Amino acid sequence: MRQLEAFTLGKKFGHPEMNEDSLVVMPNLGYAVIDGVTDRNGTRYGGMLSGQYASRMVKRAIEIFLLAQGQPDRPDLQFQGGQHFIDYLGAAIHDGYVAHGALAAVEADWKLRGGCTVMAAMLLGDRLEVVAVGDSGIRINGVDTLQVLKPLDDVTAILRRETWHHFEALGRPIEDCDRHAASMTWQGTRNQPAGSTTAAPDIVAAIEARTLTACRQHLPDVPESELLVLIQHGISHGQGHFQNVTEPVLGYGGIDGFAVPGRFVETRSYKLVEVETIELFSDGYFKQGEGFGVAAWEAAFQEVEAEDLHKIGRYMSTKGTTETQLTDDRSYLGIRLK
Repeated sequence: MRQLEAFTLGKKFGHPEMNEDSLVVMPNLGYAVIDGVTDRNGTRYGGMLSGQYASRMVKRAIEIFLLAQGQPDRPDLQFQGGQHFIDYLGAAIHDGYVAHGALAAVEADWKLRGGCTVMAAMLLGDRLEVVAVGDSGIRINGVDTLQVLKPLDDVTAILRRETWHHFEALGRPIEDCDRHAASMTWQGTRNQPAGSTTAAPDIVAAIEARTLTACRQHLPDVPESELLVLIQHGISHGQGHFQNVTEPVLGYGGIDGFAVPGRFVETRSYKLVEVETIELFSDGYFKQGEGFGVAAWEAAFQEVEAEDLHKIGRYMSTKGTTETQLTDDRSYLGIRLK
């Protein structure tokens, strides 16, 4: 390794300790970016919100795994392919539930589970083995990118965008547009607080109609029933029905302590001699850097913020930058081997 650059920043201004991203940096062994899933209801394990807890547990498990490579007394921890690796990471979170006496609760209610994505790059012999679940990314030699973005997020992002524009058209200030859009995106149209502006029947009907129309145009092959689950029940009450299940068109993978179907496990293998740079990043970067290194990626981040601060345009998202926080935690890890 000739050079390593790393950067991570939590989205909440003044609360960097709430960053749910984690980095694994073990020169000549392996690297990873892990993105904890935002907690839905305040659930904590070990003093951490559930997404941060899952992220930290997976970080620790990867470090143990990398140190065990080539050790004859740890045959169970030798690399045996992507699915075996992801199963091992899931078991680490599962063991955490057991340790905190929460297994029965998380088995019964997916809203209590911690979860994360992972992008891992492991130097094993003369190969670079890449294993991923979720929407964190990797770029090899500045050109070969792997990042699996889930269409499900487009549905809730459209819900947020359409809500934002609805209240903008009513002449509401930006702060109200942000707040109402966040409420709809998080809780869904059918779970708004009683008596709130967003619970008014005419508001709900208008936003459901415009969101469904936009989703049909954007995702014409997705069944309307799946779109409505997300529109009406949002991230908090609807999204979990799609995680680690293969039947829905909008199904996706996440490491949450339970089985991850092979369909959602991505793997790549490279001859190490052909790899010059490895760049790993979380989905807090909506645009890749033009070159290697933190400076290039931060420049790309600033370009996105300047163009689409609220994330309702080209970079639409389930969250946007507000007075209290950035759109998302973001992390970058760049390794130059040659």
